[in-house]
Amino acid sequence: MPNLKIIQSKLAIAVILWGWLLFAAWMSYDYVQYGNNVFIHIFKGPPDIKEITFYVMIILVPFIYTVLGIMVNERLKLLNKLQDFEKYRSLALVDDLTNIFNRRGFSLLAGQQIKLSDRQQKGMLLVYVDLDGLKNVNDKYGHKEGDMALINVANILKETFRKSDIIARIGGDEFVILAIETSWAVRDILALRLQENVRRHNAVNHPYKLSLSVGFSCYDPENPRSVEELIEEADRYMYEEKQGRQSEQMLNIE
Repeated sequence: MPNLKIIQSKLAIAVILWGWLLFAAWMSYDYVQYGNNVFIHIFKGPPDIKEITFYVMIILVPFIYTVLGIMVNERLKLLNKLQDFEKYRSLALVDDLTNIFNRRGFSLLAGQQIKLSDRQQKGMLLVYVDLDGLKNVNDKYGHKEGDMALINVANILKETFRKSDIIARIGGDEFVILAIETSWAVRDILALRLQENVRRHNAVNHPYKLSLSVGFSCYDPENPRSVEELIEEADRYMYEEKQGRQSEQMLNIE
C-alpha cells in the first residue's frame, strides 16, 4: 500500500483506500469459502480461464485504484498550482486596495487595446483622474480613511464608465481610464457624468468631500502613440485645468 503521507488530496486517498478495501473484502470472502486454500484452489482442478482471469483482475484491483489515486492527486496538485499562478498573476496586475488594475495591468491591457484599435481604426479616450487633497485626509482623519477615499473613487469610476473600459490606479492618488471606442467629442459628457456621481457620493454624510481633477487625451489610430504618451498628455491637460480652477478661485470667478 502506498505512503498516504505524500498523497495530499482526500479524494485521491479515498480512491486508493477503496481499491484496497475491495481487495480485502474479496480476500475475506475467499477465505470464508476456501479457508487456507485462498487463491490456491483455482489451480486444484481443471484450469478455468474465466476463473483465473477473474482472480487476476481481483489481484490487480488495488494497484489499479492506487494508480488512479496517484493520478487524481497529481491532477489536483496541478490545478492548485494553476490557481496559485492565477492568484499571483492577478495580484501582479490588480491593485490590492481598490480591486482595479494597477499600472502594470493597465499598461498591459491598454497596449493590447491599442493594437486592436489600430486594426479596427477606432479611436479611444484616455481619462486621467487625480484625487484632490488625499494628504489632508490622511493627516486629519488617518490613513485608514484615506484608503477608504481611494476605494470610494474607484467605485465612482466603476459607476461612471462601462465594464468594457479599462480602469486602473496607477499611483497613490492617480487613476486612469481607457474608454474604448470613445471620441474626443464625448469628453464633456463623461466629465459631467463623473461630476454627478461625485456629487451624489458627497450628498451622503461623510467627514470630508471628495474632489477630483480630470484630464483627457485621445488616441487616434492614424497618429499612433504609446500608453505612456497618452498618460503624460492627459496629466498635462489635468494640471492646466487644475491651475485654471485655482486661479478662478483666487479671483473669485464663479
